[in-house]
Amino acid sequence: MNKNYLFKCFLFLFTIVKLAATTEITPLEVAIFLAAVSSDIVVERFKQNYFTIIAELLLISYGTYLNYSFSPLYGVLAFNFIYSGYYLGLILSFISGIYFAKNSEVYIFIMSFGLSMMYGYIMKLFNNREKTFKKSFDYERQLRYELESTKARLLNSEKEIEHITEIRERNRIARELHDNIGHSMAGILMELQVVQKLYNKDDETAKKYLESSIEGVSNSLTVIRNTAYNIKPKEEIGIGYIEKLIKEFKFCNVDFKHTGDALSIPPNIIGIINTNIKEALTNASKYSNADNIIIRLDVNEKFVRLYIKDNGKGAVNIKEGLGLSGMRERVKNAGGSISISGEDGFLIVCIIPLDFGEGGSVFEGFSS
Repeated sequence: MNKNYLFKCFLFLFTIVKLAATTEITPLEVAIFLAAVSSDIVVERFKQNYFTIIAELLLISYGTYLNYSFSPLYGVLAFNFIYSGYYLGLILSFISGIYFAKNSEVYIFIMSFGLSMMYGYIMKLFNNREKTFKKSFDYERQLRYELESTKARLLNSEKEIEHITEIRERNRIARELHDNIGHSMAGILMELQVVQKLYNKDDETAKKYLESSIEGVSNSLTVIRNTAYNIKPKEEIGIGYIEKLIKEFKFCNVDFKHTGDALSIPPNIIGIINTNIKEALTNASKYSNADNIIIRLDVNEKFVRLYIKDNGKGAVNIKEGLGLSGMRERVKNAGGSISISGEDGFLIVCIIPLDFGEGGSVFEGFSS
C-alpha cells in the first residue's frame, strides 16, 4: 500500500476516535466526514490540483466549524498542499485551523499540522528523487539504444566505405596503368617494329630505336613499381618508410631532416611525398653523379614542403620523362606546386596544402 495512504488513514482514524468520543454526532457531521474522505481519494488517485484540494479545505473547515474534532484532518490538507507545492493553500489551512481552534485543542491541531508538513516534505523529496532517477534511467536507456543504432550504422557505413575505397583504388590503378604503361608500351612496340624493319639495313638507326625502346621499358618498370608501392599497407608509408628508403639507398650519402608534425600529414599526401622521394633518389642514382643529397620535409598548419637537392652535375635542359612528369601530376592533383631546377646540381621543391581547397598562397608559412 502507498505510504501516503497509510499516513492519511492514521489521521482519518484519529479523527473517527475523536468524533466517537464526542457526546453527539449529527448526520451532517458524518456526511461531511465521508465527503472529506471521498474528496481526498479523488485528490490522491485521480486529479490532484489546486481546485480539488481547496474543495477539500472547505469541507474540513466547515466540519471543524461544526465540531472541532475534525481538526486532525488539517494534517491531511497540510500534507496535500506541501506535497503538491500549493503553499498558499497551506497558509489558508493554517489560518482556518487556528481560527476555529479551541484552547484545549490548539496543541493537537499544531502537532498534527506540523507533523503532516514534515512528512509531506520528506515524501516530496523522495518522490522527486525517484522521478529524477527514473528520468535518468530512461535517458540512459535511450542513449544506449541510440548508441547501438549509431554503432550499427557506422558498421554499415564502414563496409560501404571499404567497398567504395576498393573500387576507387582499382580504378586508379587501372587508369594509371592505362595512361602510362599503355601509351608507353604502344610507343615501344612501334619502335621495335621499326628496328625489325631496319635490321641489317640501317644498323645505326636501328640501334637508336632499340636504345629508346630499352629506356621506355625501364621507365615503364618504374611506373609499375610506383603503382605497386601506392597499394602497400599504410604502415609502410610515412617518416619510417622514408628513413628505411634512405638507409637502403647505397648510391651516395643522404642528409634527411624533418620539422613539424609529420603525423598530421594525410595518408594521400604522405603517399605522394614518399613516391616523389623514391623517384628523386632513383633519378639521382641514374643521372646525377652526386655524392650527397639533401632532403628536407617541413610541415606547418596548412602546408607541407618537400625539398630535395643533390650536388651532382645538374642539367641545363631538363627533359621530363615519366618520373618527373609523374611527380608534377601527383603534386598538381593534390592542389600543390612543384619547382624543378638543374642549375648547381638538381633541385626539386614540392609544396602541397594539407587541406586542398583552402585559399592562400602555397608559400605561406615557409621561409625561402
